[in-house]
Amino acid sequence: MKKDRTIKQLLVPVFLISTCIPMLLFAAIFLYRLNRTLNENIELQIENNLNQADQSLNMILDKYDTLLYDLCTDDEIIDIVNQINQDEDTLESNSSRIRRELSHICNRNEGIAGITIVTENGQILFYDRLTGSSATTAWADQIQVPEKKKTAIYRSTEGPIESDGEQVYLFQIIRNIVDYHDIHKSMGTIVFSIDESVLQTMLESGDNATIRIVSNSRILASPDPSEIGKIYDTSDTGDYRYAHRLNEKSGFMITVAHSLEMYKRTLRDQIILWILIVVGCIILLNLSSYYLFRPHIRQLELLDQAMKEVENGNLEVQIPDGSHLSTEIRQISSGFNDMVKHLDSLIARVKEAVVEQKNAEISALEAQIDPHFLYNTLDTINWKAIEEGQFEISEMVGALADILRYTVKNAGAETSMEQEMYFLEYYIFLQKAKLEKELTVEMKIPQELYGYRIHKLLIQPFVENALKHGLRNIEQDPKLGITMREAGDQIHIIVWNNGEAIPAEELRRLNSEQMEEDSKYASEHLGIINVRKRMALYYGDQAAVYFDSSPGMNTEVHLFIPIVRAEVQETDAKESTGPEAPEGEEGGSICGS
Repeated sequence: MKKDRTIKQLLVPVFLISTCIPMLLFAAIFLYRLNRTLNENIELQIENNLNQADQSLNMILDKYDTLLYDLCTDDEIIDIVNQINQDEDTLESNSSRIRRELSHICNRNEGIAGITIVTENGQILFYDRLTGSSATTAWADQIQVPEKKKTAIYRSTEGPIESDGEQVYLFQIIRNIVDYHDIHKSMGTIVFSIDESVLQTMLESGDNATIRIVSNSRILASPDPSEIGKIYDTSDTGDYRYAHRLNEKSGFMITVAHSLEMYKRTLRDQIILWILIVVGCIILLNLSSYYLFRPHIRQLELLDQAMKEVENGNLEVQIPDGSHLSTEIRQISSGFNDMVKHLDSLIARVKEAVVEQKNAEISALEAQIDPHFLYNTLDTINWKAIEEGQFEISEMVGALADILRYTVKNAGAETSMEQEMYFLEYYIFLQKAKLEKELTVEMKIPQELYGYRIHKLLIQPFVENALKHGLRNIEQDPKLGITMREAGDQIHIIVWNNGEAIPAEELRRLNSEQMEEDSKYASEHLGIINVRKRMALYYGDQAAVYFDSSPGMNTEVHLFIPIVRAEVQETDAKESTGPEAPEGEEGGSICGS
């Protein structure tokens, strides 16, 4: 069974969802874009570090490569090496000159740890700057020369060398000695041994990145001296992002390890910030909404309580109008209060009507006259009039009996227009006796209208009004007319007379819908008021009545009622010749008189 929930219980989850989801979605989008931007920045920084390190390495290597190239192409060096290759005995006499040149180059250029010359016939000349000697060395005369290459060769040493108790890591640049008089002639090789410390300047990259130079899978240069000579390992990449680039000049690998600590810290700080923003906004929105909607919800709760009071029969309950609330809530509150007042008034009126109806029923029972007694009495008077030869009186009594029978039987029911006009003629016949002059009656009713249906006694009060007020004191011959015609889906009925015109003020009141509120006119025109009420009851706003009167013209009453056609047209003899006799009576005794 579905559980009933209050408006507060319905609004809270809806409001939370409607506020949380957009803000969480916005936060997720923002963090996603932030993450992508940070990654792009990291990639850009790594790329910039690689480019800068590559350019710096080329500049450092170009410096030493230029020195080496100048030495390999120096004419004096070429002549001395050429003499040594031709005659080994000249080594002693020429070595001092070469060693002096080598020492001069080493001492003049920082970073060159030693220079080694290996002639074509295997003679070795060197200068060890670390010991400052060209005669004794632990490493400079042990260098292995690769096969001859046309370009410079760059390589790192397999391990460190000892110098004053310290280990020094070197890398080497190797070139062949070239005699441009005979470039195909092999003369020997010169090796520059360079301290890796000259590469430290190119390793500067800021706090977030570490640049290393790797050769043969071993670290050649690193900001951390303890890493030099170790195997380069990137298996643990948890806190770093690694990238590398091959230096095309040397073949060394430039690596960048970019720290993700700042990236993670920035992302973490943003996540915490957005969590605080989302929570703060939700709390702020909920508080503001609570204080905004609290009076409205309270008003609805009061309305609910008041409705329960009304259900229990308390019609005196009223709720505050809530003048500080929204228009809709005020209208609901005001409408409820008005409804309760109106309901209380209706119940009081119903109770009063019930009491009046009971009183009327009691009065009707007390004053009830047996119709058989009335008709039999009129029949007795009729026969007495015939015995005395008063045939006009007999005819009037018979007409009165027919009218009484017509009005009493099924009062207010529908009848045919023909039947209604038949009894209206009886009524006019009786009213003629009250006039001192002969009454001329004109009826213009198309034959096809006789079959239409109309409620009983709708026309008679207007005929009575015309005879009573319009034709009573006129000097000319009185005339009464009834005209009917179809007007669209209505029947237009006109009752007219040639009597005195109705005064303008009275005419206005007669045409006013509030005529019955005026006690004076209500008592004088009770029949007209009755007809209007009955027409409103029978036909609603599809029927209308209005009066038209002016001096020198006929006074007219215009009735408009909807056309109601009989589904089955049945006209019995009694409808054409007169009304039915009451049950239990011998019918036709009065009508036939």
